[in-house]
Amino acid sequence: MKKILIALILLFGAHNINAQQDYQFTHYMFDNLSFNPGYAGITQSICGTVLFRQQWAGFDGSPTTALINVHAPVQALRGGIGLSYLNDQLGFEKNNIACLSYSYHMSVGVGELGIGLSAGIIQKSFDATWITPDQGTAFVPADDNSIPINNASGVVPDFNLGLFYKTNQLFLGVSTTHLGGFEMDDLNVKNVHHYWITGGYNYDINPDWRLRPSLLIKSDAASTIMDLNVNVLYKSMIWAGATYRLGDAIAPMMGYQHSFDDGATLRIGYSYGITTSDLGNYNNGTHDIMLNYCFNLDKPPVLQKSKNPRFL
Repeated sequence: MKKILIALILLFGAHNINAQQDYQFTHYMFDNLSFNPGYAGITQSICGTVLFRQQWAGFDGSPTTALINVHAPVQALRGGIGLSYLNDQLGFEKNNIACLSYSYHMSVGVGELGIGLSAGIIQKSFDATWITPDQGTAFVPADDNSIPINNASGVVPDFNLGLFYKTNQLFLGVSTTHLGGFEMDDLNVKNVHHYWITGGYNYDINPDWRLRPSLLIKSDAASTIMDLNVNVLYKSMIWAGATYRLGDAIAPMMGYQHSFDDGATLRIGYSYGITTSDLGNYNNGTHDIMLNYCFNLDKPPVLQKSKNPRFL
């Protein structure tokens, strides 16, 4: 039945099952906070980011993910704080994740190191409306105890750890999410640890052009996903490039950023993913949208100008 993803067949294939691979965004370089609490406040600006992703458009039951996060430096805490909320839907499975993050900042070499911890909750639910593919009628899977007969949900705590290092040109991050591997007994689901590695570099080709390569590696120790991105920024306003997800997709992207007189910056980006695996025959691509706004409470100093007739 094409309406139900193959992943859902695997999801309910055993009595004790592990949660699927975590969410993914093509604009991962504008997130960081949701999977690495060490990032909170390290940009020394108050930033808000919204990401939306519709994966495999036109494929009924395909993943749809929305994320919002906010973070800021807090001098009294010698670091930064952040808040993330994510909603992820795959077929009849829905996930909600909310986390509060704290990062302790310290100077290391020419950059800043953030040591972070986040705590929150994961809420998962299944809409157990089961349809037979041949007759199109509902049925009750009474013979399989691993399948919830009625709609079911569960809530467990969620803890993440991360290190994030940033200079003017370089950033590196290492983190692990879902510490503790808490089980949702009513759903027969166990959340497994995920491990994240991210990095990137800003290289000024000339005063107008900046090259920005980056990567993201995500693994649950059973499978690994790697994203490679290269984009160029022109006059600090327009960027274009592409992300390649090994064995899965290639995603051209473009974006625009505007800097205001008070030091704030607004960024908006769009990416269209082209599936390179066999699933590409059954979908219309993936849409990935990013909106980001950063500002500082400290306004830039206003230069005072005056004229003196003694100086021409």
